[in-house]
Amino acid sequence: MTLLEIGHLREIAEQYAYGDGAEGAFRRLADQIAHKARESGEGWLTYDFGDAYDFGDVAFSHGYGEVRGIFVGRVDDRGATLRITGETSSEFRDSFEDPLDIGIEAGGTPYPITGDWTARFSAAVIKDAGASQYGAVDAR
Repeated sequence: MTLLEIGHLREIAEQYAYGDGAEGAFRRLADQIAHKARESGEGWLTYDFGDAYDFGDVAFSHGYGEVRGIFVGRVDDRGATLRITGETSSEFRDSFEDPLDIGIEAGGTPYPITGDWTARFSAAVIKDAGASQYGAVDAR
């Protein structure tokens, strides 16, 4: 079953992007991509990411699901700054087993719930991480 089929794709993507933590996963991902860009310098850049997140606010049955993905883009050196452009591709994976997660549905058959989405990414970051708003890196 897919998130699109059950009507939760947009809500899951938005919960992941903006509703997880103080600034959402997209903000942390932006920091991580900026960190990698500073390390690698000018040229092509790929960055793998992923973790489990609580999606229970979308629907209690989702609980924790995993979002994994990859950023593919380019870093251009602009003197004191780096211009980063590209796209993130994200995949949601979960398994629905029991609506209350307490074993009520004895003999029930678990089934996977999947979904995917892409988002464009563009940022100009200061090379000096200490002087940039894209400085702190949260590994999550």
